[in-house]
Amino acid sequence: MSFTLSGPLQAVCRGLVAVPLLTAAACGSNVEEASEVVLARHVHTDIYDAYPGIPSPAGDRVAFTDYAADRRSLTVYDVATGDRVVTRTQGGRSRVTWSPDGSRVVYIDRQADRHGVWTLDPTTGRESRIVDPGDARIDYPRLLPDGTVTALRYAGADTAWVAYAPGPGRSTSVVVDRAGGWVAPVRSPDGRAVAYLRVADGRAALAVTEIATGETRTLAADLQLGWDRRVDWSPAGRALHLAAAGIHDSLMVGWRVPLDGGPAERLERAGRDVLAVTPLADGRVALSVYHTRTTVGLVPVTGGEPADVIPAGSTSAFLPSWHPGGGALGFITTSWRRVRMAVDFDLGVLDLDAEGGPTGAARALLSEADEDYGAAWSPDGRWLAFHGHLEQSDDIWLVPVGGSERPTRLTRFGPGADTGEPDWSPDGRALAFSSYGPPLEENPGSVYSVAVDPATGLPVADPVRVPLDGFRGSAMGARFSPDGERMAFYGRSLEDGRVTVYTVAAAGGTPTAVVSFANGEPYSAPEWSADGASLFYSRNDGFGPFQVWRVDIATGATEQVTTGVRGTLQPSVSPDGRTLAVTMREAAIEVVALAAGAGSTDTNSDGGP
Repeated sequence: MSFTLSGPLQAVCRGLVAVPLLTAAACGSNVEEASEVVLARHVHTDIYDAYPGIPSPAGDRVAFTDYAADRRSLTVYDVATGDRVVTRTQGGRSRVTWSPDGSRVVYIDRQADRHGVWTLDPTTGRESRIVDPGDARIDYPRLLPDGTVTALRYAGADTAWVAYAPGPGRSTSVVVDRAGGWVAPVRSPDGRAVAYLRVADGRAALAVTEIATGETRTLAADLQLGWDRRVDWSPAGRALHLAAAGIHDSLMVGWRVPLDGGPAERLERAGRDVLAVTPLADGRVALSVYHTRTTVGLVPVTGGEPADVIPAGSTSAFLPSWHPGGGALGFITTSWRRVRMAVDFDLGVLDLDAEGGPTGAARALLSEADEDYGAAWSPDGRWLAFHGHLEQSDDIWLVPVGGSERPTRLTRFGPGADTGEPDWSPDGRALAFSSYGPPLEENPGSVYSVAVDPATGLPVADPVRVPLDGFRGSAMGARFSPDGERMAFYGRSLEDGRVTVYTVAAAGGTPTAVVSFANGEPYSAPEWSADGASLFYSRNDGFGPFQVWRVDIATGATEQVTTGVRGTLQPSVSPDGRTLAVTMREAAIEVVALAAGAGSTDTNSDGGP
């Protein structure tokens, strides 16, 4: 490793003993709940992903990256007015930061024809590319006060931390030529050091390196990181701020880590994940806090606001399905957290009375290893089909309802196939599903069916890929029509990410596009009405919570079905055709500024907070 900011020097890496962050914190005390101000709240469009909001240095604006129509969009909120600026063009925006003066949002765009460092004017919405790296790949950009841009640059197996000089052409210089394993490097305010996360074997350490000498100090070790990894210096450069978790934690925590070896401070938020910690110029600290809950609700097919049927405080529940007799709901249970997320899905069930009200508490329906996904009862109620990871698979399995037999594997795509939940044909002799596998077939997503003997529960033949003549895209989800003659599925365009609801003959053929929209929920499948004349689906057009819509297949006319402030998605029609079971989801990021003194950012350079 060499450093060239002040000329090439041989590094002398004298790493200190790594201190687990939670051990360091045990010497100090948690920051008490102090007075706080909510700067902005953003409802995320994606069912799974939620990325932090990053405030400007003055705390007057907050930028969020979000997932809409298979692209990363940016939304910037004005804290005083609530007004927002939203990017409209296709892009792959991520790694949001701000210019030091707060006049521009700075970020990476990963889309092939736009790759580089970009800025967004939060007043006009105008985007400008300020670094074009050519054939190189770069990440974790930071814009310095003099206009220099620092970033990690990847060239094959080599990684370097580089600086792009201001002005036309932006000549490149290598600051650190061996930065392999580095994540989120950021220069200190005085320019003498760089802080970064060092990642290996699923764990991370927080380190600081003096640029002139190469001397390295490890401030914390054994960290778990979230998806949007970042470190920030306090304005005076005497502390680092980050969101991380200990190895045995299931929640992300905000931290202030002093550079003088003092105890780290926890910046907690009452059992909520903290996704980012951002020091503000006035001495406050902003936390990006994740709020989420998924549950199952019921609503008439004629429309309205769904009523929650899962008791408050229960585990998260989603992707409902109906028992063929209509007297029970199946669903997936899990815990939505950023750490160790979604490693153990189980299937639950809730009994319903004649009026559709819950009777008793939710109970376990199936609990196998890793993922149990998509409770699908056979039409005669004898069998339960599901997606599972048993025996290191990613396949469709079948098990007798209420029996003690081990599940039977119906498909053999293997690990990584990303197989979806199954759906029974009305005669109980076949299952439809989508899958991205087998992985080696370069399959972007296809619809399959597998024939099943309803007496034995054994597969009659190997799965068959349903021909989708002329279809170019990723097929997701599959549902048989009530008469078994057709299937419905979601198709996502590989060109612009738009989602379209299609129907196709059950044996395959040329799909018919029914309705297309900007931002769909492709994690389940379109749902048929009882008479087969319309389809229910979820969308939000890129903003706000999802809602369930209905489309008339013959005319293409659409109408919104569900209402309310919580998102509703993954509709499932009851056997009598009168009720929709839906997933109700609240997923928002709230950016909260703590009062000055709570996790102080030490704005003075003389050592005072």
